[in-house]
Amino acid sequence: MKGDQLPAQDHVARYCGYSTLAEDGSVLPAAFRLRKEAKESYLSVQWLECLQKSDRLSEVQEVRRILSGKNFRLGATAKIAVINVGTICCHVEVSSRFKIRVLHEPESDDISHSGIYDTIQDERMISELITEKVLETHPAVLPH
Repeated sequence: MKGDQLPAQDHVARYCGYSTLAEDGSVLPAAFRLRKEAKESYLSVQWLECLQKSDRLSEVQEVRRILSGKNFRLGATAKIAVINVGTICCHVEVSSRFKIRVLHEPESDDISHSGIYDTIQDERMISELITEKVLETHPAVLPH
């Protein structure tokens, strides 16, 4: 339900554009910073378990489909980063004493839409801490 905290054992996926990736394709902390020009109050993510798919690759494929359906152009070199909800919340709190929340923010065309809240407290530090806990990345666009 809207505004509910996501379960600690669950995972979210974040779209990471080319400018938020290192030369080797790894995710940079910039991927977990708010876009000031968009006046964001939270980081948009997709809640993977909400998609009810049988495995991670199916979940990521559904994230690709959802993002494409929002007239969102997936970059050829972009990545989709997967992180565990409980791990990032705990890591940020233990390492910085700041608390972040991951809340369900469903949209009419995206039941999995969620947000990582409260990163603005110390955005530079918190984005670095979240980046340290990226579990895996997947190409945002599959090669033909």
